[in-house]
Amino acid sequence: MKTLVSVSAALLVSQSVIAEDIKIDGQLNEVQWHNATAYHDFFKVVPATLEVTQNKVQGLVFTTEEGIYIGFKNFQKEGDRKKQYNLQDGFMQADFNRFVIDFSGDGSGAYQFSATLGGGIQDAVLTPQLTTDFDWDGVWQSAFYEYPDYWTNEIFIPWQTVSFRPNRDEQDLASVGVSLQLYELAKNHIYGSQQQTTGKSDFYLNMPKVLAQIPTSQQWSFVPYITSEQNFIADDNNIDIGFDLIYKPDHHQKLSVAVNPDFGQVDSDELVVNYSTVETLTTDKRAFFTQDIGVLNVTAEQNTRLIHTRRIGAGSDDGTEQITPIDAAGRFVHQGEHWQFAGFAVHEDDLESDAGKEFYVGRARFRQDNWQSGLLVTQTERPWLAREAKTAAFDSQYQSETWSLQSALLFSDIKQGKVDYGTQEIDQQGYGLSANVKYQFNPNVSLAGDYLRLDDQFENNDLGYKQRNNWRVTELNYNHAVNYSDGFINQVKHSIDTSYQSTDNGLKLPALQAYTASFILDNGATASASLKYFTSGWDDLIGRGVGLYQSNSTLSSRLFYGSPYTGEFSWAASFQLDEEGIDGLAQQYAVDMTWMPHHNWSVKFNQFYRIGDGLVIGTDPDQVTQFDRKFYVSYLNAAGLITDNLELSFIFQWVILDAKTDSVYDISQNQLNKQVGIDNSFTDQRFTSQIKLRYKLGAYSDIYLVYNRGCASFDDDVGSHKWLRNLNTLWQERDQDQFTFKVRYLF
Repeated sequence: MKTLVSVSAALLVSQSVIAEDIKIDGQLNEVQWHNATAYHDFFKVVPATLEVTQNKVQGLVFTTEEGIYIGFKNFQKEGDRKKQYNLQDGFMQADFNRFVIDFSGDGSGAYQFSATLGGGIQDAVLTPQLTTDFDWDGVWQSAFYEYPDYWTNEIFIPWQTVSFRPNRDEQDLASVGVSLQLYELAKNHIYGSQQQTTGKSDFYLNMPKVLAQIPTSQQWSFVPYITSEQNFIADDNNIDIGFDLIYKPDHHQKLSVAVNPDFGQVDSDELVVNYSTVETLTTDKRAFFTQDIGVLNVTAEQNTRLIHTRRIGAGSDDGTEQITPIDAAGRFVHQGEHWQFAGFAVHEDDLESDAGKEFYVGRARFRQDNWQSGLLVTQTERPWLAREAKTAAFDSQYQSETWSLQSALLFSDIKQGKVDYGTQEIDQQGYGLSANVKYQFNPNVSLAGDYLRLDDQFENNDLGYKQRNNWRVTELNYNHAVNYSDGFINQVKHSIDTSYQSTDNGLKLPALQAYTASFILDNGATASASLKYFTSGWDDLIGRGVGLYQSNSTLSSRLFYGSPYTGEFSWAASFQLDEEGIDGLAQQYAVDMTWMPHHNWSVKFNQFYRIGDGLVIGTDPDQVTQFDRKFYVSYLNAAGLITDNLELSFIFQWVILDAKTDSVYDISQNQLNKQVGIDNSFTDQRFTSQIKLRYKLGAYSDIYLVYNRGCASFDDDVGSHKWLRNLNTLWQERDQDQFTFKVRYLF
């Protein structure tokens, strides 16, 4: 179903004059809303019965020279709706409206926004491959208002919020894609203005369109910042001052320059205990890197990326700095009718040892109707290692009413010279191939397949991310949902996954086969049951890349239940029973609880506990140890509003891993040989805490007061300390103790 709403240029001009008086207060009482384009028919898209309704929600849209206005009337009575505030991009436990805007109107990319009954917001980038990145933060306004029989949302998004190429017709009117939704919390149902969700291959093709008069406009933005950090352990204070300067000659072009840029993240990363040889992938909320993601994005399977921006500003190559200062950075974007160009360059501080790095990225992409292809190239200079790393990707995407196809050819070229401190000479070139095909039979049935091949010389970790190289992965996924109009179950979704993995030279690796049944209950609760089977295969990574051994097949089962989100208290619990390791068995318990004493405040208390005797870690080259392990994670988060613009949040996370040696094996001639008299037992305990005050001055304008405290302890004295007593010791012997004051302001 394709919809194009025609609006005359005269009406648009008249609206732009009046719209200057619009106040974003949620009430929708200005005269412009009476003349707005109205969306009356909404379809139930979750569960995907596609039944049409006019008594759940009504959408309103109009445009001005300044931007696009969106209004919602949600017909939920008092007592039947849930009101709750969430921090920006946090979990939304309230009724909310979600809307997707394709500013170019051609499917080259879109932006997703959400606004709750309660004032919480989320925003994200939606790529042409329909992947979602929530790290992006945009400049937009929203407000809600409550009436006895319904509640409303009022939103304004300036054209200058994003970079895009207006898709103008002969009358100089631009076509803008707009998709509107209501998420009904009490039932876990979603009602949309189109019959597709963002997970469907034809989502872009069927987005309803509005016509807008978008004037040519240039814009300057200046974002200075100052950060003062007091380190109580080192007893020193560090002050940073920098700025971002952004120039947009028009909507489709942008140049950003940063001097001593604001690359610091106020929020702490979540604690991760990872003893595998696969690196944990972390996200990046730094503003410089979250802009224009859709243009620079290249999708490859298994989270393989040529650009993983957390590499930039990370630890220095000489090991002296955990965070390397950045001197300057620049980025440009040009989005033409068919061609798009983008790139950025970053120069880290050289430091005294010349251990800083330089990063360069260039991107070109051509788009025609439902197909696009592009080239991404990167170069990383690491003088301290005498290393130069280049990568490239040639990618293509195609989408139709039923088909979605993505592919990428990958290439890497690494050159490294020999230096005095031990690096070896390297001159290697590697290759890779990624492909994904999805067929949508109907809104409830889909079949997808993906393939990834990385040869043993492919290397992209200087700027990118990969789980491993020397790898071939083939996966198939089948989803089939059955919807019910009566009874206590609204939907049952069956998911079947099968895969095959090997090294690039054909050595068979363990692979996952899985079945999951997911349920949406009529009272809004959710439940699922899954069964996973890992085939036997060679494990060539556990022995630190030196040895390999034949692992046994394993079976895993999991049960999950999530209570309805309505009310003052909600909870979710899961139980998992796994065969693991060489011959071990594990049990896993998780409970997540949320208490909402007020619509502006929430307290989350999450507990995770795993016990078993099959944790396998490579402890030396050609040696693995199987541990009898207890692993506990406790997470507490309290957050809310003190005043309309003042947020307070508190986070505390505590992680304990007690690993007692069960058995030790040497790997010899691809066989496990049990050893005696070796004890590799250890205890790993960590905690992190943060108290943050944020005063919101406006878009990209904030005052932060943040206190962080944390510690990590590693020893081999397993079981000799009480956990709570040890936590008190960690609190006193902290290795992180700092206070941060930060101000940034958008001019």
